[in-house]
Amino acid sequence: MPNPDDGDDADRQKFMDQMSTQVSHVLDDPDEFWRAHGVFGNPASVFVSADGSTEVHLGALGPQEFVERLKQLAATA
Repeated sequence: MPNPDDGDDADRQKFMDQMSTQVSHVLDDPDEFWRAHGVFGNPASVFVSADGSTEVHLGALGPQEFVERLKQLAATA
């Protein structure tokens, strides 16, 4: 995600659109969501279960690990 000071909301949205992924990206200015979940850098993932609980993973996730975590969430939904 670009630094919030690097342009305006349209620039940020363009960047997110260019990522062309089905994974949701959160524009969190001024970092309220990330601070609430203890995220201090990228890459990071926050998984939200059907009951609203969250699990934070700091660091990169490989594709297989990412898919496995999504399957686990889907199985408990």
